[in-house]
Amino acid sequence: MIRNEGSNTPLTPELRAWVEHERMRGAQVVRAIMRQRRQVGDTRGLERFKTRMALVELTGYAASWANGLHDGFTKAGLAEAAAAFAPSPPFAASDPTATDYDQLGDFVEARMSVLQELLA
Repeated sequence: MIRNEGSNTPLTPELRAWVEHERMRGAQVVRAIMRQRRQVGDTRGLERFKTRMALVELTGYAASWANGLHDGFTKAGLAEAAAAFAPSPPFAASDPTATDYDQLGDFVEARMSVLQELLA
């Protein structure tokens, strides 16, 4: 369970609002990942390249989101929560499959669970 290590006090209103905002951003990332996942198929040439670049872009967005949360929790003194956001997202092979999108979605959803615990 993730909690404020310094005390049993609840999150400040500002921190709570920030966590809620970041949780919503995470949900947007998951929706984008699933939307792009539906477009994965037997593609060749330029379409395969576009699929790969879309996954790279989503991975970068997920990494930026997680890094921002890591930094924010570190500044707030929530080391345990920050640690949950330290790992980098999985990076797909050169020929993306639905599994690559699933792994990226799982990465974001696992961190959204941490946010939900903090808000509970």
